[in-house]
Amino acid sequence: MTLEEIVYKCAQAARLRYPGLRSGLIVPGLDMARLEKASKADGDVMHIELEDGVPPDRKGEGRKTIAEALQKFDWSDKLTLIRINNVGSGFVEDDIDVVAQGRPTAFLLGKCEGPEDIQYLDHLVSRAEKKYGFAHGTIKLASMIERARALKMVDEITMASPRMMALYMGPTDLSTEVGYRRTYRGQELEVGWVRTRVMFAAHLAGLLAIDSPTPHYKDLEETYLQARWSYQLGFDAKTCVSPRQLESVNRAFSPTEEEAKWAGDVFAGKDEAEAQGLSVWVKDGMMIDDA
Repeated sequence: MTLEEIVYKCAQAARLRYPGLRSGLIVPGLDMARLEKASKADGDVMHIELEDGVPPDRKGEGRKTIAEALQKFDWSDKLTLIRINNVGSGFVEDDIDVVAQGRPTAFLLGKCEGPEDIQYLDHLVSRAEKKYGFAHGTIKLASMIERARALKMVDEITMASPRMMALYMGPTDLSTEVGYRRTYRGQELEVGWVRTRVMFAAHLAGLLAIDSPTPHYKDLEETYLQARWSYQLGFDAKTCVSPRQLESVNRAFSPTEEEAKWAGDVFAGKDEAEAQGLSVWVKDGMMIDDA
């Protein structure tokens, strides 16, 4: 089996575990009203903020608000990922201990430095699961890739814990360490190699790859075009900073009529080729095989 085939099969495995993903939404952890709206929003992955979006002197309030919201509202059609503070911050232990009672899908580690951070979180989550009577492995882990060392060790991060379910792109923080300058528009070629590296590492490990948001949240055409580029690169979903972006991202991550027709024609051509004892056929001037 070639490396390309391995990556494809691993990516498919992740998508089968979490089918139908397209969009994510960043939600502030201090605002109960916005958390309630998020539970009803047309997004698939709720990225609930307990790190940069919550001031140091309000972390305790944020933890309690998030834990309550997870138990109070219906999140059954969504993944709930709680972005917690980095290891060494002095906050992460309480982040997990308090919020775990709400049984989120996963904890998302901001500013991850390497696999040892993930292993430490695994320990904290195991302790919390035991405390609240959850089966071991109930709560998953995900990591932001927004540090140079994390990018260098991204493959090790994906394998650091069996709880790992996703990698998130963090291109802005990473730019301050690596030195590229973001344009924030179009395909952002300066970030292309980072996006590809994160997507490849995630899919090779059977994890989801989730892209960063388009910051120009009022520009829905730009949101769509950037999301379409993420889709073409192989990401499983793209995060939004505003609910108004969700429709554009959902549309970008859905097959177009032309793509659906092309796929139908390919399968029809396959059936016709097999009936003739052939393993290769032609579609729109392209040679297609059964690989």
